[in-house]
Amino acid sequence: MRQSTLRLRPPGVYREQTEKRFVPLTLSRSGVPGFVGITRKGPTNVPLRITSFEQFRDVYGRLDLDTYLAPAVEGFFLNGGRDCYVIRVAHLQDKGGRNIATRATTYLRNANGTRAYRVEALSEGTWGNGITVQARQMRPRVQTFITLDAQPGDQGVFIKSTHGFAKGTVVKIYDDSKHAYRVVSEIDGKALIWGEDGALEHSFNSGSPTYIEPVEFEIEVRGDGHREIHRELSVARTSMSYVERVINTQSRLIQLVPIDPMAPLEARFLDNTQEEALVGGADGIFSLGPEDLIGRDDGPEYRTGLKVMETVDSIDLLLCPDLMWCLGNADGFRTEKHVEVVQDEMIAQAERQRDRFVILDFPGGKDHLQALSWRQVFDSQFAAFYFPWVCVEHDGKARQVPPSGHIAGVIARVDNIHGVHHPPGNEEIEGVIDLDRVLQEEDIGYLTNKGINCLKYFPSRGIRVWGARTVSSDPSLRYLNVRRVVSAIIRSMQSNLQWVVFEPNYPKLWKTLERNVSYFLQDLWKKGFFAGRSPDDAFYVKCDHETNPPEMRSAGILVVEVGVAPVRPAEYIVFRVQQEVEEVGPGAGSIDTGEL
Repeated sequence: MRQSTLRLRPPGVYREQTEKRFVPLTLSRSGVPGFVGITRKGPTNVPLRITSFEQFRDVYGRLDLDTYLAPAVEGFFLNGGRDCYVIRVAHLQDKGGRNIATRATTYLRNANGTRAYRVEALSEGTWGNGITVQARQMRPRVQTFITLDAQPGDQGVFIKSTHGFAKGTVVKIYDDSKHAYRVVSEIDGKALIWGEDGALEHSFNSGSPTYIEPVEFEIEVRGDGHREIHRELSVARTSMSYVERVINTQSRLIQLVPIDPMAPLEARFLDNTQEEALVGGADGIFSLGPEDLIGRDDGPEYRTGLKVMETVDSIDLLLCPDLMWCLGNADGFRTEKHVEVVQDEMIAQAERQRDRFVILDFPGGKDHLQALSWRQVFDSQFAAFYFPWVCVEHDGKARQVPPSGHIAGVIARVDNIHGVHHPPGNEEIEGVIDLDRVLQEEDIGYLTNKGINCLKYFPSRGIRVWGARTVSSDPSLRYLNVRRVVSAIIRSMQSNLQWVVFEPNYPKLWKTLERNVSYFLQDLWKKGFFAGRSPDDAFYVKCDHETNPPEMRSAGILVVEVGVAPVRPAEYIVFRVQQEVEEVGPGAGSIDTGEL
């Protein structure tokens, strides 16, 4: 039809609208955890996507302390996890005298012995104290000579060949009695041009002869099992090989900070040096406190700790296994109350975001009655506890560790095989050789009824997850998979209904939304996400004059009401999706999911 219509048009150029005004609703990936914890190295307070335990080791190193983040990440991948996000925390600021994490540093100097660049380890920690750095001026790769005499005031020279020169190249022009340095700003045929600011102060004869060659440096870095040699470096900021740019984008060990970026050209030249060792790196681990794990939100690029995870849309699980190591090891965790404060903040984040679920650990060494006492402090549909700790083999030795990382892997595996609607219970836990304590059947039944998910050993079936409950007192939100189904739908709404923003807030849009959301939920019902023998029993979608009365439209808000029955046809869980706009008609705003 489109081709026949085009053939009827007269010759000319036509613009055809092909962009869809809406995006089909689809479920986002689930089973992606965000880990917050302690590592030997790596960027602090930066969420990095990790796709294997080998990559985790490569980025974060091997810490000489029995912390729990590394075995948790390993357990996640052993149990079927595909990718996760990791945030390294350290004690970076302190007004009370506790030790803070710092980067190891040293300096590279120029020929006059003046500091030209500060060299810093790529991240905080004592790991950087073993790094050495050495600078050398390279022998010229090429050498040529000028073919026309150069006079004072000239803004360039003609040379025999421009091979080996480029924009930003620092060149040395010299004869038997004098020399000059300039930065090439342009190459025109066989002429090197540096512009008015670089006008020559002396004359150079082509018959002397006068030579011209690039001035370049190399920096060798050794440490942490790596050796790097960065060659053909330039001190000119306009060069593609500018020393600061190359080192800071390519080195896995250090970064450079120029002491005076506006210093004269020769003052930035690196002197040939002996190996200089970086010193002064500190870990800031034993001085950690709840404020370091909870973090702060002082605006974009100034977030720390758990607050950083709020910016990571890809995660739907939240874990902090090293919280249990901090208790009894870090100065700021003197009592269990400090652990409780951090866990409260983890739950609060999930309740604010409404698109993630928290896997909580108990402090080590607790029996089932002590665990029950700890669990009763919490009441939330966005969190779950697992008990007891597990015994694993990590780095060649047996250790008792919190189970949260392994449980996250089990959840990811179930999501991948069955779907987020499938409860992650009665699943074998890989990489676990024993349990911290063996629970009796009566204990398991009692703890399960109180909202604690137990781990149970079966002689012929291994160690399995024997529960899938949240710590909510609301019976309709008692099961973990119910909460996660609703969260998955909310995440899908948030990401796939952005096209609604700026659309006219009129009945035509309401019908379009109602139809698209209904198609999406019907597809989920067919896959078994909801109870009910028919779609009418499983869900409903409402977007009309009743959900959008005149006062709501005047306030620039569009509301879609959605009800789903993930457990029983008679039990609906209702949430509302809002679009905020300025006025009736086109507006500016964002999609916001309301109360569950």
